[in-house]
Amino acid sequence: MVLKLATWNIGGGMLGRSHQRAGSPSLDYYASVLNTNLPDVVCLQEAHDYDGLREGQTERLAALASYPYFASFPVSESHLAADANVALGVLSRFPIRDFTYRQFPNPKLEGVGPNDESWQLHDKGYAVGFTEVGDRTLDLVTGHCFPLHRFGASPVEPRFAPMWQMLAQDLLTVGGTGEAWAAMDLNHGRVADLLGEVLRSGSYFSAFDGTPTTP
Repeated sequence: MVLKLATWNIGGGMLGRSHQRAGSPSLDYYASVLNTNLPDVVCLQEAHDYDGLREGQTERLAALASYPYFASFPVSESHLAADANVALGVLSRFPIRDFTYRQFPNPKLEGVGPNDESWQLHDKGYAVGFTEVGDRTLDLVTGHCFPLHRFGASPVEPRFAPMWQMLAQDLLTVGGTGEAWAAMDLNHGRVADLLGEVLRSGSYFSAFDGTPTTP
């Protein structure tokens, strides 16, 4: 069986010229892309979650794009909407099992936004689990890393090395058990700069080397 996999930072359903709706979330664009391309498993970053008070965006996309299985992992308060949390999400055509969330240590950086607003670095992390694909399993790691460049820092600075070592250890553990896929918004263009150990081990290969991932 050949699997089609996707990863997508949906920015609360309100970012991007092609699908912006005056600052209000609209998932129609995202659903149309999923329904056109039909990936088997989708990992989402920055999907809005509403603490169970109403349907979250991962759940809504699962309904709009006919995914029978989904999971959502709230990460932090949203910087895009006052009533939401940003979450990691998984949509799957196969059963989802044993996902756990792992939070990065937050360096608590502060900065100033383009409109002179105060910025604080929100929590980030990743979820680890697997899907059952017939008689085999596909291990998954999906995550979102800090936008350090927006705070005048670089993810390759030595002070952030423990964070990448933490992620690398989990990736190598998961990757050593069989088939695995890591869907990460690294907020950095070169995977090898941050996770070279993982790539050198032969456990993983980058799907995006030399390929822009935005817009």
